Amino acid sequence: MTDRVTLKALRKLLALAALAGSLASCAALDELKDSPDDGAPVVDAIPDRAADDIRKISDLERQLVKEQRQCYAEKRRLDLSLKEAQKQNEELQKKFDDLQKKLDALLAIDRDLRSRRR
Repeated sequence: MTDRVTLKALRKLLALAALAGSLASCAALDELKDSPDDGAPVVDAIPDRAADDIRKISDLERQLVKEQRQCYAEKRRLDLSLKEAQKQNEELQKKFDDLQKKLDALLAIDRDLRSRRR
């Protein structure tokens, strides 16, 4: 008799386990229906922002390259201008030195003539 009671208890327990399992799977299906569809693409704001940031960085890099080219061209122009000004300065200094020598020579002649008159 205990075997029959044990078998009946096991059958009832097995039936309850099956019922609990089917209820659990139904509940899981209901949760899946409430969740977003797996086939639908997940839209995330981060990639849009990242793409926008990448675009902004690209634009800034282009502006930087443009500014660097302008600065290099301006530096080249100023270097050429500086070399030209230095060349002119050397020529003027040479002329100044020549004129100073001539003036000194004329002053020496003037002093010599004055000293002879006395």
